Amino acid sequence: MISTGLDNYRRTLKEVFGYPDFRTGQEEVLTRLTDRDVMAVMPTGLGKSLCYVLPAISKGRTVVVSPLIALMRDQVQSLKAVGVRATFINSSLTRSAQNANYLDFIEGRTDLLYVAPERFANTRFVEGLRKAGVKLLAIDEAHCLSEWGHDFRPDYLTLGAVREALGRPRTLALTATAEPRVQDDILARLGIPNAARVVTSVDRPNLRLSVEHVSDLDRRRERVIELLTERKGQSGIVYARTRRMVEELAEALTGSGIPAEAYHAGLAMNRRDDVQHRFTIDEAQVIVATNAFGMGIDKPDVRFVVHFNMPGRVEAYYQQAGRAGRDGEPADCILLYGGHDIAAQRQFIERAHPDDADVRETWVSLVAAQAAGPESLDWTGRIDRNSDGFAAAIAALRASGLMDPGSFRLLSTKPDAAIDMTSIVEHRRYAEDRLAQMVEYAESVGCRREIVLRYFGEQPAASCDACDSCLGERQETEAEYPPELYDALLKLREKIARKASRAPYQVLESKTVQELATYRPHDRDELMETWGIGEVKADWFGERLVRAIRLWEDKNPDAPERQRRRSQRALSSSLAPEPEVDDSDPIYNQLRAWRTERAKIDGVPAYMVFSDRTLKELIAAQPDSREALMRVKGVGPAKIEKFGPDVLRLLRSEASNAVRA
Repeated sequence: MISTGLDNYRRTLKEVFGYPDFRTGQEEVLTRLTDRDVMAVMPTGLGKSLCYVLPAISKGRTVVVSPLIALMRDQVQSLKAVGVRATFINSSLTRSAQNANYLDFIEGRTDLLYVAPERFANTRFVEGLRKAGVKLLAIDEAHCLSEWGHDFRPDYLTLGAVREALGRPRTLALTATAEPRVQDDILARLGIPNAARVVTSVDRPNLRLSVEHVSDLDRRRERVIELLTERKGQSGIVYARTRRMVEELAEALTGSGIPAEAYHAGLAMNRRDDVQHRFTIDEAQVIVATNAFGMGIDKPDVRFVVHFNMPGRVEAYYQQAGRAGRDGEPADCILLYGGHDIAAQRQFIERAHPDDADVRETWVSLVAAQAAGPESLDWTGRIDRNSDGFAAAIAALRASGLMDPGSFRLLSTKPDAAIDMTSIVEHRRYAEDRLAQMVEYAESVGCRREIVLRYFGEQPAASCDACDSCLGERQETEAEYPPELYDALLKLREKIARKASRAPYQVLESKTVQELATYRPHDRDELMETWGIGEVKADWFGERLVRAIRLWEDKNPDAPERQRRRSQRALSSSLAPEPEVDDSDPIYNQLRAWRTERAKIDGVPAYMVFSDRTLKELIAAQPDSREALMRVKGVGPAKIEKFGPDVLRLLRSEASNAVRA
């Protein structure tokens, strides 16, 4: 039983973490944990981790199962920085370090232990935890348990059996996104079907949702450069579908003066760890990544997430987009979309759903692997569990009664055993339905937030005032243009670029060429209405562009009439009033510079010193004493003790400078 005193938790929240009170859902989760198991579905940014950290501080012996090996170090550092006795065990540590951390936990010198699910393949490890007595078992990223979820991981299938082996400790399953079917599956897999469910709204009003229709990949790359140039100096993530796209896009951004780091599963583990750590501590501002990056990233000041390609499901998109704006401040979530994205996702669905022959091959391999090794969870290491279609094949074998529902244990050793393919057929239909809903989001002319909320079973308001459609900013579908004229203008662009010794896109971007071919300007005034054409370019080669267009029209008298431009709609440019403290404020930048240096000294991410929002709160409040610091949101006794003198000195210094000025 997890005994809880909410007043005690609230006091710890203030004294240790500097938060004045619980956030949405936290209090209910902690209250429910008093007498039963709990599933918490809470969007990114609501502080799910505190739902197990607070009980760990109070009662100790909390085991957190997480797939995020690369993040465990940062998570533990964050907790240790505020005095929480936490540790981790994963493959990044030496064997002696793993043993030392294990002993510290089972002998009571640490209260919270992070472990990866594959660690439970060691039965001695599990038995040691059982004897020590686990008081709370927390399953982070619990959607990985469900074959209906967007990130199913076969290693998670053993957790139901692990929970039994640990003596059925109080269990907390946490995830940011899970529709009802996925919730049911998670609880069934863990053996806690009657657990209390705490499901908070997935709505994140501070996220501005928008979609831009950009079919041409070269133009799409240019658009990413434009978007990030507009946001230079901000922390952000760009997601791309393949490793090659990630590498090329990171290189293009860096070449355009926007330093960007590539991250994907093909990089060496130490390289991924380094990139992730430097992003966390603000040494790397932009990450270009596959979906291998981001789960569990505890960085509050990500100001934008751009998707270079469309994901296959709304929940996958929204979880990745939700890594922006965890501090509650406005953040942009931009999806670049074209028809080829649908074809690519259909290929993924095809590969993820094997046919009869492929499933039979997997089954035969499993039977052979078990025959070659002892009957333990470890024998699955002989099989490539990351291959396309493996998860669906396992689901079919379990549905056929050939595998234990809660583990990898085989219930038959007959290579020719009958296999029921119904589950794969059903799952394929399910995946195709999810893709259709994602396409609806991308192509909708209505409120995008409404589509997201309805997907998760919520009733949205009539208008969100925070998506491109509701703000009147929705981009019209790219107009059709004569491809021959487009090609002719591209050739002219290349001639001009070659003569000027410049890259073609520095002369005219692809979007500009598309507009020229679509609206076919006949004079300078019409030319100046074209996106990307200014006075300099109009003077430089404007006449040549108009002449090329008229020449093409003369040669093609039967060509369709020029398209007319749509009138510009009034745009609303912001989600909320301007912040009281501007990002260019000198005091704000002084505090940020101090924070960066202090974080380097302490070896922690900058946001662990103070978040951007807390820095702005400090400037607005202008505290002049330790007592006044206590009244600032995000500042608690521990931070006052460590950072108070520096902060007060900086604020006094700037105030003095302002008076002298």
